[in-house]
Amino acid sequence: MPALTRRSSMRRAAPMLSRLAASALALALAACQTQAPQPDMQQPVQAGAQRADRATAVRLLQAAETAQSPERDQQRLQAAAILYKLGDKATAEQAAVQIQPQQLNDTQYAQYAEVYGSLLADNDDFFRALDLATAPRLDHVWQQLPADTALPLRSLRANLWGLLGNLDSAIAERRQIASLAQSDADIAANNDGFWQLLTQLSSGELQLRAEESKDSQMRGWYQLALLGRDTQADISSQLTALSRWRQQWPNHSATRHPPQALQLLEHLANQRADHVALLLPLSGPLGSAGRAIRDGFMAAYYTSLQAGAPAPEVKVYDTGSERPFAEIYQSAVDAGAQAVIGPLDKHKVANLVATEKLPVPTLALNYASDEGGHLTGDLVQFGLAVEDEARQVARHAYLQGHRQALVLTSDASWGQRSAEAFRDEWQRLGGSITLSRTFYGNSNFSKLVSDALLIPESKGRESALRRKLAAPLKFTPRRRDDVDMVFIAAQPRQARQINPMLTFFYAGDLPIYATSQVFEGTVNPSRDRDMNGIRFTALPWLFENDNITKRNIERQASPAPAFARLYALGADAFRLYPRLPMLQQFPQQRVHGLTGSLSLTADGRIVREQMWAQIDKGAPVPITGAVAPPPQREEPADGPTGEPLGLTDGRAF
Repeated sequence: MPALTRRSSMRRAAPMLSRLAASALALALAACQTQAPQPDMQQPVQAGAQRADRATAVRLLQAAETAQSPERDQQRLQAAAILYKLGDKATAEQAAVQIQPQQLNDTQYAQYAEVYGSLLADNDDFFRALDLATAPRLDHVWQQLPADTALPLRSLRANLWGLLGNLDSAIAERRQIASLAQSDADIAANNDGFWQLLTQLSSGELQLRAEESKDSQMRGWYQLALLGRDTQADISSQLTALSRWRQQWPNHSATRHPPQALQLLEHLANQRADHVALLLPLSGPLGSAGRAIRDGFMAAYYTSLQAGAPAPEVKVYDTGSERPFAEIYQSAVDAGAQAVIGPLDKHKVANLVATEKLPVPTLALNYASDEGGHLTGDLVQFGLAVEDEARQVARHAYLQGHRQALVLTSDASWGQRSAEAFRDEWQRLGGSITLSRTFYGNSNFSKLVSDALLIPESKGRESALRRKLAAPLKFTPRRRDDVDMVFIAAQPRQARQINPMLTFFYAGDLPIYATSQVFEGTVNPSRDRDMNGIRFTALPWLFENDNITKRNIERQASPAPAFARLYALGADAFRLYPRLPMLQQFPQQRVHGLTGSLSLTADGRIVREQMWAQIDKGAPVPITGAVAPPPQREEPADGPTGEPLGLTDGRAF
């Protein structure tokens, strides 16, 4: 059949195929009218109402088979909305994909964007969902939309922006939602959303915004978030500060509908331990680490004491001696300890995990293993696991739309653990690892990166073509095209060599993600400019320069960067242990500390989510808005072996 005739036949067949698909969908739906909704449905529906709604969806889809546009698309939209509400997302998506959105009026289009955008987001297609929810067509119709249409669409936009790390856009959208929300439930949900977004900002950023904002409601929010983001105040101090804030902002939305996290503070005030035992190695191989954690804990303790807050009695025990740990633990309990913090040694933590029942709540400062925690509720494990950071990188990069990773990791044990944690999380999400390479202290990074990007193969194809053509050829090697991001687990010295090599070998457009180990801890632009563009998980400690506890630690101990995180761990342990009942009762809540945003898993492990930062002009800066693609950097004038480079050689290379 000639091509023209074949295309013509296909065009004539398209409406028939569409009708057949719609008919099959309606028949399939009719066959399961009494089917129970999906278990992940957002809200329960009474059985009778479910059957009626499903029957309505069937009738709408059957009617759409013979209807003309725009009625056909309107009926499919109504059916998709009903099905999505019932939790039948697969069938709702089948209906939604057949809708021609250009046939819908503005209100219907907004409903379509919310329903289909939610379906896309449920399938992890976040960027398509956001493109749909922020389509230019919506820009000038918001004032015309009824509140019950605008509110869920704006909520979807805010959730997507927050999920993708564009905090500024998400906060602006929450402000718009605040003007629409009328019911107590909608206002409370939006205020919880505000809280989750704002407490991801550093204290310094919140302070700056509180001083500069011309929006009184937002000034109140920034000040309230500062109260919750305070990484040094104890519960009593926070309650006092909250009371003052309410007096200052009596008409603020968060006064009438406070975020759930703040409501829980009052429940914790009467549950604090009066006697705490700190079990750490002060001697032996782990002595230096134990002393740093102890000093961080006591710095937070004295900061709280100086603020006038009630503080527990703290007794410190050295677990670095030859005395059996079980004996040390029991002696602390016998001396009246109502809570135990420690130990640090993995083997000692494993002993606690193996204990059927502990006499008092215990916060261990390490993890016994990577395979699970303790299920009895009396032991929580908290530490600085690099695996948490690697998993965070995987989740973040996946949300940013990347799917094919190049992994370059140090041969050190922490680097290998990072690679394994990243790989497991990345593949669980659905990403693939194109290539994984390990580097060593004496690695040739030029060769490592060149080989990983298949530059020698590209040059080999060029040489073969030169021999075949026997003519001058302008040529630029091409890197492999089956990679859309790079994950590196590297120390600063290594990253300063890897980053320029990626640019040199034509991969300057690939985003590079790293764990916090990539930054040494002290700002040195002339030294770190070779790391420009690298995005990494950063301890909030890095940006909390106004934190009194941190300033006291730096003034008294001047800790080396490698030990700064241990001081931060100790300070966070002081802040965390009285809040454990809140995290156990409400797992969705977080405690914001100097080591990250801390949440508790069902098996008793604290998981840290760190801030995101990027090296810019040799210095780390926090990321709060949409991350732009790396700037196009000038390609080198000469190839890796000095050969002159010409124009691009086209797709063949």
